[in-house]
Order: sequence, then structure tokens, then C-alpha cells
Amino acid sequence: MKEKQLQQKKRRILWGWILAVLLLSISMGTVNVQAAKLKLNKTKVTVYKGCTETLKVTGSKKKVKWSSSKKAVASVSSSGKIKGKKKGTTVIYAKVGKQTLKCKVTVKEPSNAQRLNLAKKEARKIVKKYVISNLNTKERAFVLFQYLTEHCCWQLNQSTEAYKKNYGNEAYAALILKKAACSGYARAYKLLCEAAGIPVRHVNAGSWTHQWNEIKANGKWIKVDAYGGTFADTTGIRKSLLKENKNKEQLVFKFVMEEEE
Repeated sequence: MKEKQLQQKKRRILWGWILAVLLLSISMGTVNVQAAKLKLNKTKVTVYKGCTETLKVTGSKKKVKWSSSKKAVASVSSSGKIKGKKKGTTVIYAKVGKQTLKCKVTVKEPSNAQRLNLAKKEARKIVKKYVISNLNTKERAFVLFQYLTEHCCWQLNQSTEAYKKNYGNEAYAALILKKAACSGYARAYKLLCEAAGIPVRHVNAGSWTHQWNEIKANGKWIKVDAYGGTFADTTGIRKSLLKENKNKEQLVFKFVMEEEE
């Protein structure tokens, strides 16, 4: 009788060990599956200077810590948004817990045609986002004027070398790099207006002097200087579109616009 009880006890211990091993195996398998699911949507990407690309980590709800091996080449935000800064290569790291994922980033200088195409594409995106359907021609032009004055800053170095390096006199500089000379502002505003179906012209295009735009609304040409912050005629633009700047001290260059003869 005692021997039988002893055998039963041994069997229970044996089954207990077997069950423990099975549970441990299942647990380890689950961990391995979860670890295998941790993935970066791209391991290699090419971006143009000034352009962006977004990386995403899947397989984990933990916070991702992003970093770049060469911030001067490409930066990365806390949300995984890469921005190309200058020609070269860098590695973007995504650290999740104890695991680190990598993505090789190559930044290239776009060609003339590529810069123009990228600027046109950006202009269409801006119009789609900011220009609503119930705005009249002058209001559409004013919204785009506001966008450009608020999202682009001046390139004060207007030497030929600076223009070549930063594309300062191109629409690409104003719309993509967010920094341009007056000629870059004027070209960018022209693309924006064309994308929004607004009659527009570029004043002093190609000349080494101050440049701006004119848009046609209600049969009248209105002078618009996004670089200088001047929209010559705001009559008929609803108050909700106009922003009060009475309490803001602003430093702007004052340009003299010649009247048409």
C-alpha cells in the first residue's frame, strides 16, 4: 500500500515538472514571437535636401527613442520624421526598450527639374490643406500670402554663392527649405496661386532687384509682396481671415513699389 502511494506521489511530481517545462516553453515562445514582431517600416531610405520621410516602429506600444548618427546630414523628430539637411549618409536609430532598430538614410541634392517638381507638389498640398472652397479669388490669394509669410524666413545672404548653395531664388527654397530671397518668395507665391487657379504674375522676374507678385481679382491687378509682408488691397476680405498684429512688434523691410504707368 505504501509502495503504491509512493509511486503515485512520484508520478504527480513528474507530471508537475512536465507541466512546468511546457508552460516555460510556451512563455518563451510568446516572448520570441513578440520580439520578432518588432519592426521598422524601412531599413534604407533616400531623401532630398529639405524633404522629409517618416519612419514607424510596429510590434510594440512602448515609447520609441529616435536618434541620428549625423544630425548635420539628417535629423529625426520624436515621432520618427526624418528631414534631409545636407548631402551625405547617416543612420537613424529607433530604440525600444533594450532593442535598437536601424535605418540607413542617404540625403541627395535634387536636380533643377526635381526641385521644381517638388515645389509644385508642395504647392498643391498647401492649397489643398489651406484653401477652402467658399473663398473668393482675393481671399484665396490672401490665405496663400499669409501661409508664405508665416512659414518661410528670409535668406539675408544674397550672394551668388549663397543662392547656389541654398537655392535662395527658387520656389523650392521657400516651399521646401522654408528660407528664401525675395525672388524665391515670388516664385513660390506664383506656384501657389497657379495651383489655386488665381491669375498671377511675377514682377521683375530675372532681374537683380526686388521682386514680388501681382494677382488679378475682380478685374484689378493687386500687388502682393510676401517677402516684404505687403498685401496691397485687403478690402472685401472677411475679418475672420485677417489677423490682428497690434500687440506684436514686427521688424520688416519696407520696399518702395513703383506704380504702373
